[in-house]
Amino acid sequence: MTNRLLNRQVRLLEQLASPATIFGEEASEPADPVLQGIDHALLRLEARFCCNKRIEKVIAAFPRTCEIFGAAQGLILRGFVAANPQTDVSSLVNARQFYAFLLACWERDPPEPAYLSDVAACELAMVEARNFVEDRAAQSRKRRSSGPKRDIRRRGSVVLLRCAHDIRSIIEEGVGNVVPPRRDTLLVAVLPAKPYDVKIFEVARVVFDLLARLDDWTDPIALSGAGDIEKLIRHLSEHEFIEVRN
Repeated sequence: MTNRLLNRQVRLLEQLASPATIFGEEASEPADPVLQGIDHALLRLEARFCCNKRIEKVIAAFPRTCEIFGAAQGLILRGFVAANPQTDVSSLVNARQFYAFLLACWERDPPEPAYLSDVAACELAMVEARNFVEDRAAQSRKRRSSGPKRDIRRRGSVVLLRCAHDIRSIIEEGVGNVVPPRRDTLLVAVLPAKPYDVKIFEVARVVFDLLARLDDWTDPIALSGAGDIEKLIRHLSEHEFIEVRN
């Protein structure tokens, strides 16, 4: 009995995530004896409700990307839902799934306009920065040193991004009629303490490369070749790119 109930629950969840149910195509599917007695009209209504909530999360995560899609937005989102049944309600998980779906599409057909992939990557970076949860504190306390030391590391809410176009104007102001210039652009997405939303900065290569090295607590003395390290540390700390531990 327990196994039968569990199997019924699993099949019900699969049916709710099924494109055939969401898009009203279940009539062409063979009847599932496990789900006998369930009102398929109500099942379809619930499936569409869940799907719409998921699509709302995707659009909220990729507002500029979806704006650029224009009239094709609905078809692209439907293709995503059909190819990726929902497995998690997390906004971050769904954003990563949607971005992976776009990359797979763009492997077959390059994005149009070309800067669209940079816009999508930047918006995903912003979602990741917003969803960061500090979970390294306990581990870092276990590290021992022979004496007083000042170490630094990149903040977990900082995401590094290499773009082929300078798409900051689109992210900050909207699509409009401006075509972003094509040039290698090094961006940092950071969630500062205030004003409580992600900011995007373009940084020099020396800053970008230094941040890329700071995955864990690092003694600044070990950062040879980074120029005036004291000045860099002050600059990075002022912008909340790094944490400093004395």
